[in-house]
Amino acid sequence: MPHADIRFHRIDPEKDRERLRRFLSAIDPADYLLEGLTEWIREGRHWVAIEARTWVAFGRLHDLGDGEGWLSGARVVPERRGQGLGAILLERLISEADSTGISDLRVVIEDENIASSRLVHRFGFRPIQALTVRVGSPAVASDHPWHRASPVERLDGPVGWLASIVGRVDLLPGSDGGRFGAWRSSLVARWASEQKLYLGPDLAVGIQTDWWRNPRTLWVSPLRGDLSSLLPALGGLTNELGHEQWQAFLPSSEELRAQYERYGLKPHPHWGDRAHLYERGSHGSSS
Repeated sequence: MPHADIRFHRIDPEKDRERLRRFLSAIDPADYLLEGLTEWIREGRHWVAIEARTWVAFGRLHDLGDGEGWLSGARVVPERRGQGLGAILLERLISEADSTGISDLRVVIEDENIASSRLVHRFGFRPIQALTVRVGSPAVASDHPWHRASPVERLDGPVGWLASIVGRVDLLPGSDGGRFGAWRSSLVARWASEQKLYLGPDLAVGIQTDWWRNPRTLWVSPLRGDLSSLLPALGGLTNELGHEQWQAFLPSSEELRAQYERYGLKPHPHWGDRAHLYERGSHGSSS
């Protein structure tokens, strides 16, 4: 189908928020974007594709700073899927990134989303790490190993988990976690100043409270600790902070996923058992 009459509109957070809410609700009333939409929409550059005055596709580019960007939230109305709109939208977002000095773009795509994986591959994205989003329950800890880091406390990095594997770390900006940027020592000071960094004996984690409000969810970026101590401690921290569950991006392999299962961690219902971090730009050849 030709797309000569497609035009793009950058969303105005004040004027377009409710129309975006209706657009997303029509596609999926349970869309996770709807819960924190007001704050979410203020944090990035949001574009909609318009055809005959009708919104037909949506996507977000978030500027992470230091030439890094994060793509998320891509949506196409069901009746227009498979007709090339995703490619047009992605091309526009990449062009927007180039025009604002963003040289490294990243996105996470679940295993089952083959169409999106093929699409980003066409535009030069390469998979750099297999991930899984896991959900854990609160636990009553026998002790309280965590303390909130002070601004003077430091971590040598990249430390553990994903940060040490690929040199990327969940930056935990704004109200939603799960945006990967290059590891920088300045992140530790920022997390501490924002009261997002918790430390314990051989443990370190970045957190985002109230990432998901129903159920009340703690978003976690594991930084240090082995499975046997980290996962139970995360359950204790979740309980201590009054949350109903925690979620995190964790490295994915057959062995690790089996261990997560033994510890009672469940795959996230929206992301399935396995996803991939893709990257386009100066780091993209590191796969």
